[in-house]
Amino acid sequence: MNSPPAGHTVAILIVSLGGGRSGRMINAALVLLILVLGLVAPATAAELDDAVAAAHSGDYAPALRRLSLLAAKGDARAQFDIGFMHAYGWGVQRNPAEAITWYRKAADQGLQIAQHFLGLAYVNGEGVRPDDAEAARWFARAAAQGFAQAQFMLGLMTLDGRGVPKDLVQGYAFLVMAGQGGVRSAVRVVHKLALTEAQHGQAQQIIDDWKPKPESLLAGIASPREEELLGLDRHIGEVVDPSTWPASAIGVVAVAYFNKGGWCTGTLVAPRIVLTAAHCLLNGTELIRPGNVHFLAGMNKGRTESSSAAERFIVAKDFVPTLRDKWTLDRSPADWALIVLKDAVPARPVAVKALTGEELRAATLAGTISEIGYGEERRYSPTALRNCRADLGKDNRLLIVQCLANFGYSGSPTRRHTHL
Repeated sequence: MNSPPAGHTVAILIVSLGGGRSGRMINAALVLLILVLGLVAPATAAELDDAVAAAHSGDYAPALRRLSLLAAKGDARAQFDIGFMHAYGWGVQRNPAEAITWYRKAADQGLQIAQHFLGLAYVNGEGVRPDDAEAARWFARAAAQGFAQAQFMLGLMTLDGRGVPKDLVQGYAFLVMAGQGGVRSAVRVVHKLALTEAQHGQAQQIIDDWKPKPESLLAGIASPREEELLGLDRHIGEVVDPSTWPASAIGVVAVAYFNKGGWCTGTLVAPRIVLTAAHCLLNGTELIRPGNVHFLAGMNKGRTESSSAAERFIVAKDFVPTLRDKWTLDRSPADWALIVLKDAVPARPVAVKALTGEELRAATLAGTISEIGYGEERRYSPTALRNCRADLGKDNRLLIVQCLANFGYSGSPTRRHTHL
């Protein structure tokens, strides 16, 4: 008898044994079927693991080859990984539009992280035109499946009314669930929200009633392993190269007092001058001693090329000192300070330019405002946040910047681009 074609052995075996008189033969066929299918899934998982490990180690060409073979077979995880490599230029020329194509293939199959990254693309205008409503739609799909980062983004958008109706209770509920899923920034944001007792009760009911709704029954899509995915990061935003300008002039303002520490972001605006937020320099309601403050320029994964201790501070005259955790926009008409360093930092400074309210609003509409800083979940590498909104406060003296981002960007500089 001729051998069956490759790939059809299992099907033929089931038919031939399924018509036999022995129940033991049928059971044997089923066991063999399970064993054969069991060998297929781990092999695919191993290929994904190897490809992702190769990409993380910088071996992009073999990683892309392996992922392309799997993506061609319809593997949503591989499709997302290829999209990520195109989005960030891993082994290929950076191509956000190509990334969108791959993200969408995976997202349409129900892969939560792909849906989340599509949402980010629509927020930032990366590869597509900015569209808050479309971003919220993709975040909502991923959030409904229990993807914590998407719940965080959807919570922020709901609080601001970006792409969805503004709703304090619903936004609060999304943020609480994101915090329960491991997004630390969500917990910090929640603590700053003022809800009535009735609103707390409504939000808690939403949280208690919520259940994840997977879009796929396939385990690899419904609950992929971390080893199979690139870009699985609880921090929002694009990691930037701290050795390139302007990121090289932006760094961590490290503050030490008693047995505690803190940090903010600062920007070198002259060889010995750093601009930051005034509330970052407080211990309680008093300014901390300058010797307890260091500026770490271009911090990269915990290492810095240059640094200097502070010599003295120049704080805005109308800044009202308030406890750091209690500071809000309406408590002080100004929140800026200059740190005069003991030693000059060799990085190229960033120029400071005053913009009118009209210029800020025009840049907001054009989507050309971005921010670089060190956030809660990524303290030791700089993150760029795109398509931010900016305007002057009621008294035209306080610049208010709104970015969909993690907590912890106090002191971060705002940058207007001529193009994205």
